[in-house]
Amino acid sequence: MLSAILICAVAARAMTAAVTGTIVASNMNAHSVSIVDVATATTIATIQTGDGPHEVAISHDGKRAAVSIYGVSGSVGSSLVLIDLTAPTATPRIIELGAGNQRPHGMAFLPGDSALLVTGERAQRLLVVNLSNGAIDSSMVTGQATTHMVALSRDGTRAFTTNITAMSVSAVDVTSRRIRATFPVGARIEGLGITPDGREVWAGGNDSHTVYVLNGETGEVAHKIEGFGMPYRIGITPDAKTAVVSDPGDEKIHIVDVATHRVRSVIPVAAMSASEGGAVVNASPQGVTISRDGKTAFVTLKAVARVAVVDIATATITAMLPVGAGSDGVGYTPFVVKR
Repeated sequence: MLSAILICAVAARAMTAAVTGTIVASNMNAHSVSIVDVATATTIATIQTGDGPHEVAISHDGKRAAVSIYGVSGSVGSSLVLIDLTAPTATPRIIELGAGNQRPHGMAFLPGDSALLVTGERAQRLLVVNLSNGAIDSSMVTGQATTHMVALSRDGTRAFTTNITAMSVSAVDVTSRRIRATFPVGARIEGLGITPDGREVWAGGNDSHTVYVLNGETGEVAHKIEGFGMPYRIGITPDAKTAVVSDPGDEKIHIVDVATHRVRSVIPVAAMSASEGGAVVNASPQGVTISRDGKTAFVTLKAVARVAVVDIATATITAMLPVGAGSDGVGYTPFVVKR
């Protein structure tokens, strides 16, 4: 199975030659972060972190990465790792959020890159962290259990969170630092995407096998896209034309047309081994990020320590990038990181 994918990747090398830049992947089981050059599939650096790094956010200038240290069972995380991608082998900066903000998870850089939105899952909060001094600038209480993922509109004025246990989405006015509304959605919604203008919010229902498309202003569920095993993570291209949905439940990656809310293509992810000669297992596609030109998606394959490079137009996996065990969150920058 693995050889077939690698042959496919080699055959498509000419098509992917133009894909450059760098990915940053969090490795939950290895307690590390991998920085990998996309064009050469070369690992630039591996950075050890605290227990259980989960999500990755990349600054607008592409030169910094933030990683949330969520923790593991028996070790609760409450910090962020801030990596200078212009000096990837330097010791990263650690920002401690404090015991009152345990289990940080979803993140997004605000315009200007001087502040970061961070969900505080246990505290049911959305934090604004000042990156110059590491202080918490604002703390917005959602009042919703398991505030997990966050998505931000392009202009930085509107954000949304999924609240897994509360079965809701919180709408946030970032400018005024207040929770604007709470939208009830459904059981165990987790994955989250937003069109750049903030008009549509896409939330994945893990148990209902459905992606809910909400009106970003009213919270009305305007569309339901069904037929997933588990729509775990959602990325939407900068031109708002295409959504990419990872589905570890069915071992697939779905390419969805945003205008029609219909699945355009389905990419089966073959079982493979995590290492040469290792046991063949389901790959488990999970984290999703999309290149700034909207042509390429990067999807972590958690069980096999790889990131799949997906050509969105052709709906094909064109390459595999090596990362660490338990790869989860992933970010992309067009900046080519050097050692």
